[in-house]
Amino acid sequence: MTELEKRLLATEGGIGPDDLRLCVLSRLRVDTGRWWRRSPLWVCATESHLILLAVSRRKYIEQVALADCQASRYCAESGELILEPVETLRFNRIRMTPSDALDVLRAIGSI
Repeated sequence: MTELEKRLLATEGGIGPDDLRLCVLSRLRVDTGRWWRRSPLWVCATESHLILLAVSRRKYIEQVALADCQASRYCAESGELILEPVETLRFNRIRMTPSDALDVLRAIGSI
C-alpha cells in the first residue's frame, strides 16, 4: 500500500496497520480521478469489517460488517470474488486471483 492509501485507511476507516488481518490488491481498477488510468482496489479485513478502498485525486472507501458477507463465494468462470448478500457496496464483484480470493473468504469466515 502507498502512504496515501494507508492514510485514507487510518483517517476515514479509523484503522491502523496493526488492526488489519488481511490486505489484498485486487485486479479491479476503479475511477478515482486520474486522467489516463484507474486506481487499484484494495480489499482489507479486520476482526469485524471488510473494507474496500482506492485513492488518487478522489477517494473511495466502503466498509461492511463481516457478518453481512457470509454467503460470499468465488466464481472461477469470471475470476471474481462475489460478496453476498451485501447489496450496499458499490463494488460487490471484484476480480482477483483464486488464491487471493481464498484468503479473503477465509478472513470473512465463509469457508
